This record gives sequence, structure tokens and C-alpha cells, in this order.
Amino acid sequence: MKLILPHPFWLILLIPAAALLLRRKFPSPVPATLRTIIFFLLVLSLCKPALKLGSNAGTVVVLADRSSSMPAQSQAGMKETIALIRSAMTEEDNLAVVSFARQTAVERTPLPKKAGDFSGFAADVGAEHSDLSRGLETALSLIPQDASGRILLLSDGKYTGADPRTPAMQASARGIAADFRHFRRSLADDTAIVKLSAPESVTSGQSFLIRSEIQSPAEQELHYTLFRGTIPIASGSRKFSPGNTALLFRDQAENPGTHVYALEIADLSGRETDSIPENNRAKLLVGVEGSRPLLHVTSSPDSGLARLLRKSRLDIHSIPAEKISWSLETLSQYAALILENLPADAIGYPGMETVSAWVRHTGAGLMVTGGMNAYGPGGYFRSPLEPVLPVSMELRNEHRKMRLAMVIVLDRSGSMAAAAGRSYTKMDLANIGAVQVLDLLSPFDEFGLIAVDSAVHNIVDLKPADKADAERGKILSIDAGGGGIFVYSGLAAAAEMLLRAKAETRHIILFADAADAEEPGEYKTLMEKCVKANITVSVIGLGTPQDKDAPLLEDIAIIGRGQSFFTIHPQEIPRLFAQDTFAVARSAFVKEATAITPTAALSGMSDISFGAFPQIGGYNLCYARPEAAQALLAQDEYRAPVLAYWHSGKGRVIAYAGEADGEFTGPMAHWAKTGDFFSSLARWAAGEQSILPENMLITRELDKGILRIELHLDPERKNEPFAESPKVDILRGIPGKTPVQESRTMAWTSADTLALEVPIESSETLLPTVEIPGMNAIDLSPVCLPYSPEFLPSFDNKDGKENLAEIARISGGKERINLAEIWKDLPEKQQYVEISHWLILSALAIFLLEILQRRTGILSLRLLKKMQKMEKRIEKSAEKSVKKKQGFAQKEKAGKTETVSAKEIPKEKVPAPSEAQDAFTAMQRAKKMAKNRMQR
Repeated sequence: MKLILPHPFWLILLIPAAALLLRRKFPSPVPATLRTIIFFLLVLSLCKPALKLGSNAGTVVVLADRSSSMPAQSQAGMKETIALIRSAMTEEDNLAVVSFARQTAVERTPLPKKAGDFSGFAADVGAEHSDLSRGLETALSLIPQDASGRILLLSDGKYTGADPRTPAMQASARGIAADFRHFRRSLADDTAIVKLSAPESVTSGQSFLIRSEIQSPAEQELHYTLFRGTIPIASGSRKFSPGNTALLFRDQAENPGTHVYALEIADLSGRETDSIPENNRAKLLVGVEGSRPLLHVTSSPDSGLARLLRKSRLDIHSIPAEKISWSLETLSQYAALILENLPADAIGYPGMETVSAWVRHTGAGLMVTGGMNAYGPGGYFRSPLEPVLPVSMELRNEHRKMRLAMVIVLDRSGSMAAAAGRSYTKMDLANIGAVQVLDLLSPFDEFGLIAVDSAVHNIVDLKPADKADAERGKILSIDAGGGGIFVYSGLAAAAEMLLRAKAETRHIILFADAADAEEPGEYKTLMEKCVKANITVSVIGLGTPQDKDAPLLEDIAIIGRGQSFFTIHPQEIPRLFAQDTFAVARSAFVKEATAITPTAALSGMSDISFGAFPQIGGYNLCYARPEAAQALLAQDEYRAPVLAYWHSGKGRVIAYAGEADGEFTGPMAHWAKTGDFFSSLARWAAGEQSILPENMLITRELDKGILRIELHLDPERKNEPFAESPKVDILRGIPGKTPVQESRTMAWTSADTLALEVPIESSETLLPTVEIPGMNAIDLSPVCLPYSPEFLPSFDNKDGKENLAEIARISGGKERINLAEIWKDLPEKQQYVEISHWLILSALAIFLLEILQRRTGILSLRLLKKMQKMEKRIEKSAEKSVKKKQGFAQKEKAGKTETVSAKEIPKEKVPAPSEAQDAFTAMQRAKKMAKNRMQR
């Protein structure tokens, strides 16, 4: 321990302080001493003194790799490792745990030993990735600045994403070492596809080679199959020698767009299971240049719209919705998507998110036609596709012709307390769905709400919707209860409530967990009575039709003459509530034949002069958004748009509210120019393919999970073709998840080349679009990895360990064999503890003591008593000295046969008793003077 004075120049104040104290005469030494100490402490506090302390206590952060490349049971082993480290820590140490894969999660914040054992890994970090760099950054952030710390990395050493050496150098700069313990799979029996490649793009009709390399650990027979999409185009069996063996395949590009290839290998030698089966299948995307076709999706097995478009020489691919994956890989094969009277459920929530991002960020087209399964009745209200469309679908009060009484029965069982993302629970989303139904109703409609678990809770009694709106907060605050949902009790209470309704249309929406709907009771009898009372019942089930209680919910909807919806995505709950409300309200679709008239905006889509338009048999009642162009208007009381279009982001979107082919097409079906009309809409949606000028070239290269995009300019150009650097818009898509968009600027790498490097994760498809200022955006074909780089084969078992050893070398760490000693290896950190505030508090305490002394003289009395005791000791010492000398004198005289009296001893040799008395007298006098001073 050492005292440090950062500002010693303040000590000069001690000189005038000492002069002041010496000049002042104090009646007693006690106040002088106290004030001297006070002045000294105050001056010392101005110097900001600090104590320099050394300590080995600190923080250890365990960084655990939870990616899929880790060995089986590795998480259990890592938990045991953490328990061992915790058992060796002291009470002053802190232990933290961070797990990483695709994402990084803090599983345990820095906590002392008394906080208890580590309970285990709980966060969802996505196993198909190993972002080691971000994991190290997170671990570093948990160690306080200027504090002692160490990181223990538990991993196989394989990583994806950014280089982890950068955070390792940051750790080294802070004096924090990163140790490691290597976990690894057995690689001795790993058969793998090492390489799968082809030209990044080809022209339509061009033949090209697909190259692959198969690595075998021993001589064995393997079966291989190459797929284009889901169709096998090559297969066979052959013996493979140890090492790498090349396989070549030939294919011919057919339609423009994107071809998806996959190569699979399977062992036929009867050997043990492959240690890493994840690298036995590899994927490849090949772009085919040319005008891409249009994707047409409809529920109708024989669409007249598709026939009309084909007669107009448009390349149309009509595919049922259930056979489409709705991924970026699939959509990138087409220039535009046509949804003909298709319900939103056929696409699904993730699919609609992908379509929306594909249109807005890649410049693709979307055309939606009307019908009873489209727009509001089809479930597009409040869906991910609604913001893309140029029309809105709310139910406006002035267009309502029938009054509606709606009662919602909400499941509030214990399962509804589960998290549903974005800080919402399932119960929260059900509450939002109920409020959304209330928002769709008019003041003339009636609304009620019942919550059910093992009992019925009347939340909102049946009343006009505008009055029920006052209880919005009560609805949103419904929380999950306990037990299951008593279905019969909830439906019976709702039916009883609706018997008092004044509206012509009466409807119940039952929302329940498809795996926890209990006590159905005599529901069939109840539903039959509801139908007789003009009450319909729809069901929204959270789950799938395969759940144990789903048949009950479906049967309730069938007997109740309503609709049944099932979803595993809680965020879809509000949309499904709205979809059923649209269907029941029956005012979102106009079924009467309606005349339509074109506007000047129609010429912005087509150069064809169509003349007068025939009537349509019906249309979806929608409303144009302010920025949308209205090309056809209904000539009825609504004056609603029948055809509207706009640009949504980079994409082109058309909303045709009429039915293209079906019961409500009307005279439009027999119009001579119907084919020209719809083909004009489809061509506008498809747009024109952007082509680079002849003096520019874009190349791509994929290596080790990094996509490098280069833009090459003409070396002989006279001027720069653009004022600003080009950008690349990147759309990242993972099946079943919302696509993520990002934009990056290209950088000059030479006088004629700009480049950009983009990391790709294992299971995602990356769709890049190059934006050159002053030119149209250039869509590049999508890119994906064959499989995760974590599963790249390695037979020397060194790759991963070498990565960990390099991180340890850079940061000053080591391979950790003895885990318990990690606490002993924490570097001693010098800590500076400032004590200015303690000095000021001490000075204040002494100042109060000095006041006490002046008031009571207590310290002087204590000093007097000590002096009295000292006087007595002096007197006793003097008496002993006199007696001792008298004894010596008697002995000497006895030796001379003569006795000497004590009175004959010289006076100067005998201490005067009056000296002690004089001191005592002086103390008494001082005490009396102090007392008189206090009395004044």
C-alpha cells in the first residue's frame, strides 16, 4: 500500500496555516493540537490523495460455443467445467457466462460465488453459425475497465463471420488473456463434399459444368445424386479411394431466373454412421440471364387468367400455393408474382414477410386480383403484405349496411403467459386482436368479451361498440390465469349474451389453445341452438390442425357455420381476428354488377387504348392510399378504386379489386380486350430488366463464407460514369424468418475497380442488388453457401485448435489444463482508492471534538488525571530513592561504627516534594481559568 498525491502543490498552504496557529495563543495544548490536525487534513484533502492497492481478485468470463459443429453432449461438459471453476473462486471474485453461435447471449452476468450455481444454458442463439468474434467482444464488455479479468473459451475453434483476432488484440491491449479448452468431434470417419461449384451466371439454353469434390477417409462405395430443384438429374454409385475425388456433371440452362442445385452422397459400404453428416449435402445457386417468367398462384385449378396471359405470349408459371416454399431462392427466379383471389393463409405469415421484402428491396413486381378470398375477406388486413399494397382495407362506417353483434371468447389459461417475441406474451397478442375487432366495428354494432380459463370471466358486457371502446384498457390488461380453457362454459356464456343483441348478424369468435381446450360438454347441442338463434361461431386455434384438441375446435366451427383458423405464429393472432370480422361483416365485397370508368392514370401503365370498359360482376371494397394512382373507378355510391398501382420501395405493385376469373367477373369475362388488359397489367408489374452499359462488368466470388462483389469500369473511359460511389442493397433470407435488408457502399480498390465484401451465414440466401447512381438497379442472382463452414472437413484435427491457439497467443492466454488455477493466474491489478472524502469527514469529526472540548474541557480533565497519576508515580519513585539512599548511608556508617541521620544528607541530593505540588497547582489554575472563560 502506497499513498499517492496527484496535486502536491496544495501543501504550500500548510505554511500560512502553521503561522496562524503559532500566532494564536491557546490556554491549553489540546485545542492547538486539534486545530493543527484539522488544518492538515483539509490541506491534504485538496491534494486528492489516493491509496495504491494491489489485488488478485477479478472476473472470469466463460465463453461457450453452442454451435452445431460442437460434439454431442458438449453443453453438459461445459456446464461441468463452469461448476468446477465456480468452486475454485474466492468470495471477492466474479464469474460470468456467455454463449454464442449465430447470436450471442449473456447467460450469467458477473456474479460472486454466493450467487449460486450456474443453472444451465437457456438462450436461443441459433446453432447454424459460430460468431466467435462477437462472442469475444461481449465477453470483454463484461469485464470492467481497469479491472483484473480473464476469458476462458470453450469451443471447437471453428468460426464464421468476422475474424476473431481483432477482439483478441483488443483484449491484449486491456491486459486480459483469453485461455481455451478445445472441444472437437471425431473426424476419423468423415466423408464430405469438399466443393460444389458452377459458373455464377449463364445464358438461357447454355450448357455448363458443375464441379464437385468428394473427400473419403477410406476406400468405400458411395451413392451420389444431383438435384435441380426437387428433380434428380444425375445419380450413380462408385468406389472412392482415400483422399479427394472429382465428380463432374453437365446441365443446360432452361428458363431465366435462378436454378437451385443440390448434391447428396450416401454410404453404401455398410460402415458406421458418418461422424459429420451435415457435409454430405451441398447446395448451389446458378443464375440464368434473360427475361424472367412470372409466377402465378391461385386456388383455382384451371385459371382463365393464366390462359389469357399465355395467349399474350407471357411466360407464366402457374404453381399451387402449397408447392411453393416462399423463400428468396424461389422468388428470385421470377420477375413478378401474381396472386389471383388467394387467401393470405395460403402464403403464411413468414411467406408474406418474404414477399414484401422481395418486392420492396429487389425491384420485383406484385399483382393482386380480387375475390371472396382476397383483400380484407382473404386475411390481408394487418398482414405483412398490407403496407405494400396501394389500397387500404378498413371497414368504413359509412359503407356498412348491416349491424353486427360480436362476442369474443378468449382463452386466458396458463399457457397464454408464454412469450411470443418483442416483449409480448400470447395473451397480449390475443388482447390486441380483440381490440382490433373493436376498432373495425361501427358505433351501431355491438361488442362483448369473455375470458375463460377454468371459469368464465365477463370482461365487457354486450353494448354498443362506441361505448365498449371506453373499456379498451381493461381488454388490453387481461392476463393469463391457470388451468385449461372450459370451452362449453365460454360458448354458453357468449350465446346467452348474444340473445340480447339487437343486430341482425350475431357472431362468436372462440380463441383457444389447440392443445389445451378442455370441458367441451354438450357442445354439439349448444351449436345447433346457436344456429337456430342466428348465431354463427368461428374458431381461431393457436397451434396446428394436428394438435389433440384441434378436431374439437374444427367441429365447433363446422356446426356453428363459421370459419376455423390455426396458426403456430402468435403474431398472426390479430390478423386472424380481423379476417374473420371482415368475413362476417359482409360489407367488404360488393356483389352487385358495377360499371367502371378509366382515368388518365391508366395510360401510365399501358399505351393501348382500351376505350369503354364493361361492367364487373363484383369487387372488393378498398380505398386508395394518398400516393397511389387510381386507374379504374367504380361508378357506384362508393366511387372506390377498382384498379390502383404504385411503386413500393423499388418494386411495382398493382391492386385489381375485381375478380379476374370466377363468379363475380361479370361482363368483363367476355370483353374482347380482356386479354390485352390483363397482360398489360402483368407486363407493367414485371418491368424491364436492367442491363449494364457495355463498358461495365460486375463479377462475384464466394470464398470461405465471404461474397466479394466487384464493379469493373472501362479503363479507357474519359469521365467517371457516376458522381457518388455505387451501393449494394443486400437482402438476407432464412427459411421461416423475416428477411433482413442492409445497404453498403462499394469502395475503390484500384483506378478501375470498386469492390465490396459481404459475409454470408450458413443457412441464408443472399440477394444482392447493385445501385449505380444515374442508372437502374442491377439485380444479381442469389448466393448461398453449400453448407455451414463449420462442417468443412479436416483430418489433422488442427484447424480449430490452431485458431484457438492463435487467439490465446495474441491475448497472452494459454491452453487451460487445470481449470481451478485460472483464478490464481488473474493478473494483480493496481487499484487507486481516493481518500479525500474520508479526510474531510475526519476533519469534521475532529472539529466537532474540538467544540466539545471548548464546551466541557473533557480532554483537559483526562489530561489532568493522567498527569496526577504521573505525579503519584513520581512521588513514589522519589520516596523509594530516598529510602534507598538512607539504607546505603546506614550501611556505610555501620561499617565505620557510626550512624548518619537522614537530616544530614545534603539537601541538593533529596528531590523537593514541592515540585510535583507546583505542577498540580498549575493544572488547577488552568482548569479554573478555563471554567471562568466558559462562564463568560
